[in-house]
Amino acid sequence: MIPKRTFLIVAAVAAIAAAVILGPSAAFSQAQEPAGRLFGGLSPRTGLLLKDDVVVALIQHSSGDLARDTVARLALWDRSQVTEGYRQAAEWMAERARQIGLLDVAIEEFPSDGKVQYFGNGTERMWRVRKGELWVVAPLRLKLTSYDEMPLSLARNSASADVEAELVDVGEGTSDRDYAVDVKGKIVLASGSPYAVLSRAMTQKGALGVISSSVVPGFDLQNRLPGDYPAQVGWNSIPAPREDQPGRFAFLISPRRAQELKILLKNGPVKVRATVDAELVPGSLDVVSGVIPGASTGEEVVITAHLDHYKPGANDNASGSAAILEMARTMRGLIDARLLPPPVRTIRFLWVPEYSGTWAWFSRHLADPVKRVLELNFDMVGENIKTANAVFSVSYSPDANPSYLNALAESIVDFINRHNDDRYPSRPDLQAVSLTGTRDRIGIRMAPYMTGTDHELFNNAGIPGTTLGVFPDDHYHSSTDAIEQVDATQLHRAVVFGLLGMTTAAYAGDAQAGDLAWLSLLYGRQRAAAAESDAARSLLTEGKDGFAEADRAAKASLRHVYRRERAAVASGAVFASGAEAKRLVERTAAMIEADLPAAEKRIEALAAARAKDLGAARHAAALGETEKRAARLVPVWVPGLQLMSISGAMAKAGNAPDVPALKAQTALLGAMKALRARGVSELRLMGLANAPATWVNGSRSLLDIAEAMAVEYAPIPADAIEAYFRIFEKAGAMKILEK
Repeated sequence: MIPKRTFLIVAAVAAIAAAVILGPSAAFSQAQEPAGRLFGGLSPRTGLLLKDDVVVALIQHSSGDLARDTVARLALWDRSQVTEGYRQAAEWMAERARQIGLLDVAIEEFPSDGKVQYFGNGTERMWRVRKGELWVVAPLRLKLTSYDEMPLSLARNSASADVEAELVDVGEGTSDRDYAVDVKGKIVLASGSPYAVLSRAMTQKGALGVISSSVVPGFDLQNRLPGDYPAQVGWNSIPAPREDQPGRFAFLISPRRAQELKILLKNGPVKVRATVDAELVPGSLDVVSGVIPGASTGEEVVITAHLDHYKPGANDNASGSAAILEMARTMRGLIDARLLPPPVRTIRFLWVPEYSGTWAWFSRHLADPVKRVLELNFDMVGENIKTANAVFSVSYSPDANPSYLNALAESIVDFINRHNDDRYPSRPDLQAVSLTGTRDRIGIRMAPYMTGTDHELFNNAGIPGTTLGVFPDDHYHSSTDAIEQVDATQLHRAVVFGLLGMTTAAYAGDAQAGDLAWLSLLYGRQRAAAAESDAARSLLTEGKDGFAEADRAAKASLRHVYRRERAAVASGAVFASGAEAKRLVERTAAMIEADLPAAEKRIEALAAARAKDLGAARHAAALGETEKRAARLVPVWVPGLQLMSISGAMAKAGNAPDVPALKAQTALLGAMKALRARGVSELRLMGLANAPATWVNGSRSLLDIAEAMAVEYAPIPADAIEAYFRIFEKAGAMKILEK
């Protein structure tokens, strides 16, 4: 422990050093209000609302190297959800959070036993593994893999077994044509997902176990193929066994190892031995939480990362977990050194089991008497983007939850890209590079709303959230997602993104409400112009027969986008406490609304000219009876259940004959297929299934939601939208009222 006198001397020296290095304004006067000390309006140099010296302090006091050290430590554990390794990582993270000065640090435990549900979403039992080994025993002895050396080589939920049997190659192993040979009483070698192979080979055909060389998830096949990295081992799971299904197991090996086995099989029979000592027992979902307290106890900024995943899981997601720890260390250090004042709003850091832990956390905290003004999520943020063939992206919020956050995030992205594009920039103090990292550029992209990680649930709860992350990544969900792939510099830049975002939201006051409204107007007009361009393109690429519908859709798209951007500007009022600040925000929001008539006039002129050239009709068909019915029906959430997913609703609704699940499912799959054909990313498509439910606000009709979905994603028939919401109604999560 440091003596108090020594601590005060260190703090004084730090403050003097800051004044010398950063200029007089860095040694902030404690008499100033926090907002006045940190903000100075839109900076001509950085494009940010924070003062330049504050930006420099956040960059230069944070470290990608320290964050990378944390990644290396976390990567030593197999952190799969509801395992002993995850618990060890959580305990270590909680202790580090205490050491760096976070307060109220705790590990919140939520039962996870295969029976408990959170918002209709099931839980897993704890998977406890004592041993897992796979050997060739004839015609030679060769150890293929072991759980101790590579935990992900044993598929999650594998159960105890001690089997010695002949090996049979079944190709992909996922269809009947792969089983021309009898596999009963044998162990199959397959290239397909062990989840699918096990169901067919063991349950239907009587095999004793599965060895799979599956590496690349189906949704990632546009980015890499198994042969690209023949030594990779993929991360996979199998269904948790029932009590009457003992001995179900699957091992994972690399495509290269699978080829070696195929060569052995050409020369005669091969016998393998699989030994597994594992069990499934009740466990818990463990969420690590800690705060930097703010003066306003009723408001929070939330920073999240999922702590779980396979070993090593360096980028996914030891990198995000390490990044937010470094953000916390930097903020706490600057506050303790009096280079920053205490925040206005509490900053809460959460390390969660992805999705399942966030659902569990919200089951206890959704009704907290706290206004959560922002959520920033970090998932896969440390990759060397050159060697991983990776792309950094920041997600806009969903259209159903428009927010000032989009402009804030985009301004930070523009800043980081601009000042990290050169190896040796003219302002090195605004560049984020690390001692052991590269000097590569980063090129972060703003992307249409993507899901696949925890910010989705915060948006569903009405809290504006975004995620910084990388996809694609050639090492995703594989054994090569290791510390060697982590670039301390890119990790540092992720830390800087988080620090700039959380500082703005944690300290903003009345003046910043107006500034964020102006910033939202600036970027909102850019997005609206892009939407107008897309609408024009849709008219110019449509033929005669479909022109009337394209005309209607183009105009609906414009109205949708301008409503969204107006709401985003208006959301800056969350930081306004005074009437004048609120009036300023509303006046700025009205400015973007006033842009709509001119945009509509331009599109109308283009549509009229194009229709004349084509000899096409201008008016789409009137609403049919199905659409009229949809206009009368209004879905309403049952209080406290608004985080239920469509999969959770389907699980609760079961296979009831009065639930038209197939109609809804077919329509969703059709929309996904149409979007995939247009080159839409898989991470964006992941959000489509839950998107209709996010539009429910107690006043929007089913027709309103169908029209919003047509703009944000793809058209879905009104009767399919009704079928979708009937599933939630049957699950008890919604009521559908008729007006």
